[in-house]
Amino acid sequence: MPVDQKIVDALKLSDLKPRLPRNPRIVDIRVEDYVDTDGEDALLVWAILDEKVKPEKIDGQDVTDLKRAIHDRIRELGIELWPYIRLVKQSELDEDEEE
Repeated sequence: MPVDQKIVDALKLSDLKPRLPRNPRIVDIRVEDYVDTDGEDALLVWAILDEKVKPEKIDGQDVTDLKRAIHDRIRELGIELWPYIRLVKQSELDEDEEE
């Protein structure tokens, strides 16, 4: 099932930013189709961190608030697919693509 354009639009950083915690600084949000370990359709959401963010300095409550904001926005659209949310830096994604 291809990701619906309304999901992509709803997760645009410019629209979602007011709901996100100030830290960690997110520079982009991407979403793609995903199938979880139970074989269920789901969403894989990449919250792209600013390269200056030090993962060891990220507060657990901020991560919870970030994930809740994304989850709530998806539910507001009436979408029942579970969002698996990953925090990653662009450089880490680039490294994975090179391997």
